[in-house]
Amino acid sequence: MEAPTGRRTRRLRAGSFVLLAAVCSMLLAAPAYADPGDGETSSPPVDVPTTEVPTQEPTTGQPTQAPPTTTEAPPPPPTTTPAAPPPQPVHRFKMTVSTVSLGDGYWQGDGSAELVISVKNTGENVGRDTITGYYAFPSGSQATGAYGTGGCRVDNGALSFSCPLAEQALGQIVIKVNVDPGAWKTITAGQVTAAIGPLVRTAPISFAFTTPPTPGIDLGTTEPQLPGASSPKDESTQLSVRLRNTGTTKAAGALEVVTPPGVDLVGFPAACRSHRRISAERDRCELGDIAAGKEVVAVFGLNVSAAARAELPLTGTVHAYLTPIGRDAVETRFDFKITAPPLAGADAPLPTSAPVSPPPPSIGELNLRKQANDSHQLSSLPYIGGIVGLAAIVGALVVFSLRRRGRDEDLPPDDVEDVVLVTAAGAGDPASIALPRAPIPRSLTLPRLPSGPVAGSGFREKYDTDSDDRSTG
Repeated sequence: MEAPTGRRTRRLRAGSFVLLAAVCSMLLAAPAYADPGDGETSSPPVDVPTTEVPTQEPTTGQPTQAPPTTTEAPPPPPTTTPAAPPPQPVHRFKMTVSTVSLGDGYWQGDGSAELVISVKNTGENVGRDTITGYYAFPSGSQATGAYGTGGCRVDNGALSFSCPLAEQALGQIVIKVNVDPGAWKTITAGQVTAAIGPLVRTAPISFAFTTPPTPGIDLGTTEPQLPGASSPKDESTQLSVRLRNTGTTKAAGALEVVTPPGVDLVGFPAACRSHRRISAERDRCELGDIAAGKEVVAVFGLNVSAAARAELPLTGTVHAYLTPIGRDAVETRFDFKITAPPLAGADAPLPTSAPVSPPPPSIGELNLRKQANDSHQLSSLPYIGGIVGLAAIVGALVVFSLRRRGRDEDLPPDDVEDVVLVTAAGAGDPASIALPRAPIPRSLTLPRLPSGPVAGSGFREKYDTDSDDRSTG
C-alpha cells in the first residue's frame, strides 16, 4: 500500500510546483496597483470619456453680442520707384572750315596757302566719339600735305581725316594747299564732308585773293550784313558793286557774280542791259560802254537760305571785265563776305587759325611710347651697348693691324739678307747683267738633294757613259 501513496505524494508536489510557476508568471506579467491605504492591490483604472457641458447664462430679452474683434491692417508694402532708364547718347558735332586766303605773294608766283578744318564733339552721353571726313579741292588747286592736332589723324593719300574726341573736345586739321597761277579767274568752291554715324555735315571751301594788280580797271563791293535772328531762316540782302574805268579810252564793262553755296542771285540792277546765268553759282551782267574815268554802281539782290545762314560767314566773288575797242579784255576780281550776328544761344564759333605743327618725336620719346604701348618691349640699352662694344672691337682690330704693319716695316737689317749680284765669267755675255735676288731670311734652310741623278736634269754618271761607249765599240 505504500507504493500508491508515494506516487500520489509525488503528483501533488508536481501540481503544486506548476501552480506556483503559473502564479509567479502572472504576477510578473501584469502591473500591480497598490492601494496607498492598506497595501491591497486593485484593478487598473479605466479612462471614461467625459464631456463638459457649458454653463448657460440667463437669457434676457435681447441676445448678447460677442465683443467686436479688431484686427490691425497689415503695413502697406514699401513703395519702390522704378529705376530711371539710362540716358540715351546723342551724337552731335560742330564743324567750321576756314577760307583759303592768298596774299599779294600769289601775284608773284607763290600759290601756297592753308586750310583749317575745326571739329568739336558736342554730343551728350557718348563719352568719346570719332568724327571721320574727307575733303575735295576744285580744279586749279591741290593739297600738298596735312597734319592734325588734338588727336586728329590725316591720310594724305586719301585726303581724309579722323578725329576721336571726348565730349566738348576740339580737334583741327591743317591742310597745305597750292593754287595754280591762273586759277584765280575760274576757280570754284571745294567741299569738306564730315560725319558721325548717320549724321553728316558739309561745308564749302572758299578761296580769297587780294585785288590783282591790273591797270586800267578798279573794282570794289560792299559787305552784305544780315540782321540778328534767334534761329536760322531764309533771309534777303543786297550786294553793291562799283566798277570804274581807270584807262584812257572807253571800254565795254561786264560783271560776273559768283555766290557761295546756299546763296542765290535773285535781283539784277537797272544798269544791267542784259544778264544770263553761266552756272548754278555764276551770273553775268552786261553793263555797256563805260567812259574813261567813269564808274558804274550796280546793286544785286541776294537770297540766303537757312542752311547757309547757319554757316555764316560765307565768301563770294565778283569778276569785272573792261574791253576797250580793238583790245583784249582786262579782268580783275574782288571777294566779299556775307556776315551776320551769331544766332541767339549759339555756341561761340570754332577757331580757324592754323595751330602750330606738332614737332616730330625724338628717339627717346619713340622708345618711351613703344615701352608704354607694349609692356613686353625690351629696353634699348642692350642694343646701344652691343653697338658700342662692336665699335670698340673694330677699333681695336684696326689699331692692332696698323701697329703690326709698322713693326714689319721697321725690321732690323740682320733679319733680311742683302741683295747679291751674280757676275758672269765672260764680259758682254747677257748673263753678266746683275740680277737682284729676292731677300731670303737667314733662318730658312733649303732641303738637300738626294745623291745620284735627278730626274729630268740630263745628268748621267761617268761609268754609264763609258759602258755605253764600250757596248757600241
